[in-house]
Amino acid sequence: MPMFWPGLLLSLVPAALLNRPVGRLLRAHWAVGFLLLLGLGGVITVALVPDAWQLSADAVRHCNVVGGRPRSPHELLTVRHVDLKVAVFVPIGLAAALAGTRPRAVVALVGAAALPFAVSAVQYAMPVIGQACDVQDVWDGVLGVGLGALAGLLAGPVLRATVRSVGAAR
Repeated sequence: MPMFWPGLLLSLVPAALLNRPVGRLLRAHWAVGFLLLLGLGGVITVALVPDAWQLSADAVRHCNVVGGRPRSPHELLTVRHVDLKVAVFVPIGLAAALAGTRPRAVVALVGAAALPFAVSAVQYAMPVIGQACDVQDVWDGVLGVGLGALAGLLAGPVLRATVRSVGAAR
């Protein structure tokens, strides 16, 4: 993934410019909007940007649907590339779980869970980007969203109380 860090750095710009409107849309703190936008930038960089920014002219449309399954904890802790595939979806699940109201959090979580499927659909529809669609990537993305959502649901009450106490102290 040679383009991961440059792509993530480039996604800082829209995240910095649009974090407040996205936070307001979610009825959440601006940091939640920033986290969501930065996470989307990471997903786009890992899953949709061609390696070395070069399009593949002789690409063939295909999707690997064999062998897709949830990964074992051992696999998650030993395979480096898999860690990145799971990790880029964690901030999206975290931000979705921290959305301000319950209905918005549900909609955000459903959208976040659908994102790995949408990414694979784009990979299948655009073989020129050189990123093959794979059911295992969908499993990894859903796992990342789930881990992020779990962290957000566990940390949400503490973070909300902290933000309220800081705001009351001012």
